[in-house]
Amino acid sequence: MKVLKNIRIIILLAAIVLSLLLISPNPWPAGVKITYVGENLSSKLQPGEILYAINDMPATQDTLSKEYRGTVKFETGSGVKFASVDGRIDMAATGADPTKLKFGLDIKGGTRAFVKVNSSDPDMVAQVISTLQNRINFFGLKDASFRQVDRNYVEISMAAGRPDELKTLIEQQGVFEAKIPILLSVRNNKTQLRLENPHNISVEGGGIRLGEKSYAWGSVISIEGVDIELSGMANGMLNMSSTVFTGDDIKTVFSDPQRSRIQPVEGGGYVWSFAVQLSSDGASRFAKITKNLDVVPGSRESYLSSQIYFYLDDSLLDSLNIVSSLRGREETEISITGSSDSIDESSKERARLQSILRSGALPASIEIVQADSVSASLGEEFLKGAVLAGIAAIIGVVCVVTIRYRKFKIILPMVVISLSEVLIILGISVLIGWTIDVAAVAGIIAAVGTGIDSQIIIIDQAVRKERTESMREKLRDAFFIIFGAGGTVIAAMLPLMIIGFGALRGFAITTMIGVLAGILITRPAFGAIIEKLIKD
Repeated sequence: MKVLKNIRIIILLAAIVLSLLLISPNPWPAGVKITYVGENLSSKLQPGEILYAINDMPATQDTLSKEYRGTVKFETGSGVKFASVDGRIDMAATGADPTKLKFGLDIKGGTRAFVKVNSSDPDMVAQVISTLQNRINFFGLKDASFRQVDRNYVEISMAAGRPDELKTLIEQQGVFEAKIPILLSVRNNKTQLRLENPHNISVEGGGIRLGEKSYAWGSVISIEGVDIELSGMANGMLNMSSTVFTGDDIKTVFSDPQRSRIQPVEGGGYVWSFAVQLSSDGASRFAKITKNLDVVPGSRESYLSSQIYFYLDDSLLDSLNIVSSLRGREETEISITGSSDSIDESSKERARLQSILRSGALPASIEIVQADSVSASLGEEFLKGAVLAGIAAIIGVVCVVTIRYRKFKIILPMVVISLSEVLIILGISVLIGWTIDVAAVAGIIAAVGTGIDSQIIIIDQAVRKERTESMREKLRDAFFIIFGAGGTVIAAMLPLMIIGFGALRGFAITTMIGVLAGILITRPAFGAIIEKLIKD
C-alpha cells in the first residue's frame, strides 16, 4: 500500500473523487425535469426544476396529461408549491437527468435553428442575441442555448419546443404599434387638429398644408411628439392615422391572474387578454389623440368614434373599442386582447406576444436559415457506438500490450487510468459548464488515445533492459517524450480553439482539456504505479 502514499497517486484519487462529486451520477433518478411552464404557472414553477409529485402522485408524463381542478400540489426539488389549475397542466417535462452532465442537442435531441443577423456589427449581433434570449426565456423555454458560429450567424438550440414554435417566436422583428384613426370634418378646405394646442390644417390638391409647410398624402408628420400618417380625403373627411404608443412605451407586461386571463366565449373559442403599463409619454399621446374623437352613445356603454388598432410588424393583431370615459385621459394601464380556437393556442399566443413585448424589438432584422428537430435516438445510438468502440479499443490495446510485454500486472492499471482520464474530463466539463456534444465526444476519444500512447511509452521505457539507467532516469526520458507530444497536440489545437467555430472549437477545447488532465494528473500517476510494479 506504499504506492497510495505517493503524492501523484493522491492527486489522481482526489481528482477522481472530485469528478464523481461534480458529475453526481444517479442511475435511477426520480421525478421529471420541467422544460416549459405556461404563463399561469411561471410564478410558481421554473424550467429546469425537478418535479417529483403532483397531488402526491409520482410525476410522470401520464400524471402531467391528466386534467385537474382547483388547487394542485407540486412537490419539487426546491420545496412544495401550490397553484390553481383548471384543466390540463400547462407544462412540458422530460425524464430527470441521471447526472449533472450537459449534453448537446445532437445527443439528447430537441429543436435547433440557425439564424442570420442582417448586420455585421459585433455590438448589433450581441444585442440581437440578448433580445432573443430574453424573448425565449420569457416564453418559458429557459433551457435554450445560443452560440455564435460566425460573424453574423447564431445557432439556437433547446430541449423543448417544436421548430414551428421557435420560428414563430424569433422570426418577428417585434415592432409593436398602437394606432388610432382620426377623421376630421373639412369645411372650405380647412379643419383643425386639437392636441395640447390647436393646429389649423388646409387641404390642398395632393395633401395638406400645416403652418408654412406642405405635406403629400402618405407622408408621416410629427405634431407635438405624435407621429401622424396622412391617409387622404373621403366624403369630406380628412383621414389620418396616429401612432399613440409603441413597444418602447411599454414599461411592464403583467402576467398575474387578475390582469392576464383566458376566457371562453359563446359559440366556441377563447379570448385572451393581458394588461400592460405605458410610459407617461405614451399615455400623453393617447390623451392628445382621443380629444379629437367623438362620443358614440350605445345601449349599454358609450364609445369613442374610432377604435385602437394593435399591430405587430405591420400585421394587425386586434382592434378594441375605446370607452368614452377615456377621452382625453392619460391612461397608463391598458389591456391587449386576442382570440384563438383552443385554450392551449390561446395560452401560447398570449405568452408569445407577452415575450415579444417584454424583450422589445430586435435592433436588426434576422433570417431563419434552418430550423429542424433532432431526434434523441440518434444521439443515443452515437453514444452507444462510442462506448462500444472505446471498449473494443481498450481490449485491442490490452491484447497488444500482453503479447508485447507479457506482464499481466500492468494491464489493470492501464484500464483504470484510461477510465479515470475519461471521468476527469467529464468532471471538468461539469465544472466549467461545457456541453458534451458529438464533437466533444470525439475530443475525449482523441485525448484518451494520446493517453494510451503515453502509457505505452512509459511501459516501454520502464521495461527495457538493454539500458543501464535507473528507473527514475527511464521515466524521466519517457515524460520528456510525453510532455513534448502533449505540447505538440495543444499547439495544433490552439488555432482551432481561437479561430474555429461550432464543432471544431468544441473538439479543440475538449482535446486540450483531456491532454492537460493527462500530462498533469493521470500519466504521472501511471508512471508511479509502473515504477512500483516493475521494481517489485
